[in-house]
Amino acid sequence: MKNQKKSRKKKGVLLALYLTVCLLIIVSAYFRLSKIAQNFNTQHLELITGLYAEKMNEEMDYLQNFVEEDVKMIQAMEDKDPDKIQKSLEKNLNQTMFCNIGFIMKNGEVHGSKCAVSDIKKKNLDNQALTARTSFNSDPYQSSETGNMIITVFVPVADFSQIHMLYVSVMIEQLRQLGVYELLQGKISVHLLKADSENFITCISSDNSSAAGDWNNLLLQQKYFEYNEGYSYKQWISDMRSGKKEGRFAAKIRGEDSTISYRSISSMPGWYVVVELANKNISNITQHFSAWGGLYGSILVGLTILYMLTILIWEKKDKKRYIGLSSTDALTGVLNRRAFRADVEHELRKKESGIFLFIDVDNFKSYNDTYGHSNGDLCLKYFAQTMQECFPKDSILGRYGGDEFVAYLKNVKPETVYACMESFQKKISHFTLSTGEVVELSASAGGVIFPEQGEDFISLCKNADAVLYDIKQNGKAVFKMKSDKIR
Repeated sequence: MKNQKKSRKKKGVLLALYLTVCLLIIVSAYFRLSKIAQNFNTQHLELITGLYAEKMNEEMDYLQNFVEEDVKMIQAMEDKDPDKIQKSLEKNLNQTMFCNIGFIMKNGEVHGSKCAVSDIKKKNLDNQALTARTSFNSDPYQSSETGNMIITVFVPVADFSQIHMLYVSVMIEQLRQLGVYELLQGKISVHLLKADSENFITCISSDNSSAAGDWNNLLLQQKYFEYNEGYSYKQWISDMRSGKKEGRFAAKIRGEDSTISYRSISSMPGWYVVVELANKNISNITQHFSAWGGLYGSILVGLTILYMLTILIWEKKDKKRYIGLSSTDALTGVLNRRAFRADVEHELRKKESGIFLFIDVDNFKSYNDTYGHSNGDLCLKYFAQTMQECFPKDSILGRYGGDEFVAYLKNVKPETVYACMESFQKKISHFTLSTGEVVELSASAGGVIFPEQGEDFISLCKNADAVLYDIKQNGKAVFKMKSDKIR
């Protein structure tokens, strides 16, 4: 009898010890996972901020290039009548991206839509343009025609007797489109802030505190802010006005613990992308652990492990999504120059052989002038798609800029590359426009072998470009390797 009591007592002690250990594990896991979740969301916040800033910079670069192409077009026009020039500009305008286009005469007369002209004069941008000798971007302002916030880029027209500046406007709505991803909906607020005036525009709002597209003043919003010890509103503004490119801090906003991340926009000096995330959006799965700990110790330990794995899977999946958005060329879908270089340099470190190609669309400028910018964009998309079809699946493909593309083919012989280029030339030779018209396309390409003809990215790029230049000087529509004769 005594032995049975001792046995039951021993079992009770062991059970209590087991439950205690499980509870300690769960409590420890609860705090640890909460910290992981906070770090997880904070890292994503910084990534999101950078993505918005890069998106804005890419749009402004694209806008600048678009206007420069239109400058070339009007310089080449034989009929210099302002009304006919305006009609040609409007005809080539991509309505899905841009909202207004026009120009400012040297005598100060502004051409364009009635509302666009009124807005430019109201903001005194016409006088600013007349005194400017280089390209510049306006501050965001509200369009009197649509009510949307827009930014206007001004580019000088050289060697033209009448026109001084060409302008094109783009809606900030394009930036706001990133907010449609389910991962971000209702969780973050995104603003564009001008540091020297402290005025900001709300692009995305996580609640109904301010409508998207509204102007506001950061100083007036300080009644909702409670900064953590060691930081202040004055310090934040001082950091941005001193030119600090990015930063992050914690504060209570409207009584909720939040994290603020900001990053400068290189194409808009003095402007910052500001992203706000309420900490309440951190997953609340960990909050249930302590309530269940005493009864379901073993189950909750399993859920803890499952949650940790889920966090890791989410982090990997979402980081891949964001990195993909910021590393691909927006128009063609292949890698942009920065991402292409990073991938190739990673491949070069393996010390395995490969072939680097520099590819150029032949006569793209005259093609663009003849068929318009929209068909020019369609041509570049088709060019990139055909590269993906004709080159080996593990090839690294990118758009270097404008009508120049690059490729790195791994562990292939020159004969294979010649075969791929022959197939590529054949497929692009007949291209159908959006109008149904079939036109002829061709490409020139130069190739070099790693490591024999270049031991790093810069030398490979330089040598392949030199081969391409040689081809351009001797007939185009040809592919050759370094030291080969034109085939």
